[in-house]
Amino acid sequence: MDLGSEFTWAIAKQIADRLMFDSTSRYLSDVEILVLQGSWEGKSYSDIAEQYGYSTEYINSDVGFTLWSKLSQASGEKVTKRNFRGALERQWLASAPTPRPSASEVSKPEPLYLERPPTEAQCFEAILKPGALIRIKAPKKMGKTWLLEHILSYAQQQDYHTVPINLMRIEEAVLQDLDRFLKFFSSRVTRKLKLDSSIDDYWDEGLGSNTSCTEYFEECILESCDRPIVLALDNADRLFPYGEVASNFFSLLRAWYEDARIIEDWQKLRLVMAHSTDVYPTLNVNRSPFNVGLAVELAEFTDDQAASLVEGQLSTGDLQTLTEMVGGHPYLIQQAIEYLKVQPDGSIKTLMEIAPTEAGPYAQHLRDLWSHLQAHPELAIAMKTVAQASEPVRIKPEQGFMLHSLGLVRLKGNEVEVRCTLYKLYFCDRLEDL
Repeated sequence: MDLGSEFTWAIAKQIADRLMFDSTSRYLSDVEILVLQGSWEGKSYSDIAEQYGYSTEYINSDVGFTLWSKLSQASGEKVTKRNFRGALERQWLASAPTPRPSASEVSKPEPLYLERPPTEAQCFEAILKPGALIRIKAPKKMGKTWLLEHILSYAQQQDYHTVPINLMRIEEAVLQDLDRFLKFFSSRVTRKLKLDSSIDDYWDEGLGSNTSCTEYFEECILESCDRPIVLALDNADRLFPYGEVASNFFSLLRAWYEDARIIEDWQKLRLVMAHSTDVYPTLNVNRSPFNVGLAVELAEFTDDQAASLVEGQLSTGDLQTLTEMVGGHPYLIQQAIEYLKVQPDGSIKTLMEIAPTEAGPYAQHLRDLWSHLQAHPELAIAMKTVAQASEPVRIKPEQGFMLHSLGLVRLKGNEVEVRCTLYKLYFCDRLEDL
């Protein structure tokens, strides 16, 4: 058997994730995964940077350099953009005789899901309704994907078909062309449902892309399935900057939602969307799915929920110290726990000292946020105003929404305040000379 043919992207990502955790006590960040996957696909740093809206210097000199250095440190051999495939495959083969999981079984280790009642019960009840639509909104890293996957798991228990699509993984060229995007979308759903594809037979230039896509769904997907289909779109806001595509696609979803009221076959389709921002620059909200269905807005963990997450791992006093630094932010709390697990001599006091620095476990997360602000100077100036303020302040509404979508601020009526002490300390330092 050709073992090399079994070494897939999913397995490479799992191995890199493990090596990164061994080296740094944290898993791969979102932007590191983008660089690793782009490199796997043979893309240059400039291609990756352009596709995801970063500067080439940041992707190359900061993210790429750190990624290969940490993988080298953990693997014991020099890992570069050119040789990382072979290096990761050697790590995979060296892990024998542990049974090698199939690509479908490989996934990033996730923390135990922590429910936030009554959110889950509301979502479970909603997804059972014909033609359901659920909108999950929260800043980045607040648990949207966890909840979305929890809903899909519940749907599978009901013997529903499930089709997850993460828009963050779609190539830039596909997002820029409506016809190409809808064909990709239709193909993805077809494959997930293990149906025979006849997309080309239904695509009619004279009818237009939206009508062609609708007829394909009606006659080839919905009529072929005798059970409900839960279609889950993660990172739906990835489409917002692509005016024509976003406007047409979200209008299409709204039309399908309306069709489900009167057409039985469309009642099989249940939609779940997760997004980080309310800024819809090119969308008519009355022709989009963003003002219908069940709206779910995820908040930070309460004190009791945070205590449940760290039960048996932190004392009440240490948890209070941690939350004074990071609030009830799910990701930041989880990262602290992971760090303390692999630092036997570490203490909460030491963690608090290094948390807002490049030596702490949040370093890559903070650099990712900093890079985004550097790419948007007006947003950086707005963040400086918020970070340096001792009470909520008023900034331009669109800047407030964008900073909120990044998770950097809380909305307080028409004003905003920095989300947590960690961000205040880090960005006051970074933005001091701006």
